[in-house]
Amino acid sequence: MNPRSMLVVIALALAAAYAGCSCTRHKPVPRSYPEPSTEEILAHLADVQRHARAFQAESVMDYWVGDERVKGTVLLMGRKGARVRINALNPTGDNVAADLACDGIGFEYIDYNKNCQLTGLCTRHSIAELLRISLEPDDFLLMVMGTTPVIPDAQGTVTWDERHGREVVELVAPDNRFTQTIVLDGRDRSWDVLSSEVRDVRGNVLWRLRNKGFEALRAQDGHTFRVPGKSQLEQPQDKADLLVQWKKRVFNLDIETVKFDMEIPPGLPSCRKEKQREP
Repeated sequence: MNPRSMLVVIALALAAAYAGCSCTRHKPVPRSYPEPSTEEILAHLADVQRHARAFQAESVMDYWVGDERVKGTVLLMGRKGARVRINALNPTGDNVAADLACDGIGFEYIDYNKNCQLTGLCTRHSIAELLRISLEPDDFLLMVMGTTPVIPDAQGTVTWDERHGREVVELVAPDNRFTQTIVLDGRDRSWDVLSSEVRDVRGNVLWRLRNKGFEALRAQDGHTFRVPGKSQLEQPQDKADLLVQWKKRVFNLDIETVKFDMEIPPGLPSCRKEKQREP
């Protein structure tokens, strides 16, 4: 065989090997069930939301407090009706660094490290006083319990990501002001919420949720939830993000209303005044 023929043989062999490798790497993942409609997937998410009633959890969070990055144990509980309680523990010990309580109407917040307090109406900004993430309390409950808030009355489409085996749901609000992309794990039709992202009409990301490491967790009322081991919530416009490693979780337990009440000690100065005095 002359040198030119040998080069041709080698080139053909390399091309065949490359084609085989590429084919294996990008082998399509077929759906193992009939193609769902957008309404079917939204009905599934709505069903999970109906069963998401209350939670109690222990986590390790990596989050922003003002301009400082903090990582430590955070204890949480929540109940439908805008009731949330969050205790952030000091990284150097088990004592409480900050305590936030939303009782469905108002909120109270104490920063024990700075010895100051805040109060006001319980809104999407209440949780941000501690975790910097602005989120409706009931939406926060949904995310803790492994699902996602959905744009109300949205319309959209669902497509199959054959490379990763995922359902990709694209939603549009009735007034076209918001869009939402929800990615679900389609393997074995688990429909775990791998990511959820909402954008405004200009394409700006309002918030983005990512989850991984799902497992089944049986609630105290017998219902089973699919929950992540790790979560990340981002709000790029506010330069805010929250990394969560979930530890212990109990769902749909009975939590007394009094647990979401907190009294501010008399004479405790406002945290907002404290911030104004900082250079």
